[in-house]
Amino acid sequence: MSLEKPNIDESFRVLHAKAHEYITDQQELLEDEYAFGHFSNYTVDWDNNTITFSHEDNSSLNLSFQIVGSLNADQSIWTWRWDNPNISPKEIEELEIIKNYGEFYDFGYLTSAQLEITTPIAWALTAISGYLRVSKGIFRILKEDEAQFVYFKEVLA
Repeated sequence: MSLEKPNIDESFRVLHAKAHEYITDQQELLEDEYAFGHFSNYTVDWDNNTITFSHEDNSSLNLSFQIVGSLNADQSIWTWRWDNPNISPKEIEELEIIKNYGEFYDFGYLTSAQLEITTPIAWALTAISGYLRVSKGIFRILKEDEAQFVYFKEVLA
């Protein structure tokens, strides 16, 4: 499968740099305040879009998340979540902001439903999405043969 490869211009690089800085700061806050990155396990509640990171001592961190897109590692195909016809109106509203931003600034990476990309580009798209949605951080969740890239919406009690 050969998919169109959008251009990366200077304005897209600037957006990515800002997103990377923002997400790095958010990840550091999660680490400083909640020891994010040091948990031994996690469980995912796909129905409620929540993830719980835990230690054997029963300490935990609960976060709500939004799936941004998925990457099929075998084919290197990224599919934006907004392209899924089965998502809820709430998710559509959440994700349209990212797609609309891409349309306004003519960023093909944010508007092409499927892309042939590498994992680092998937992380970049997730960081940009998290930045545009003022997220608490980003993460990759493995589900079957695909990696689901998500941003954290909020820390839950």
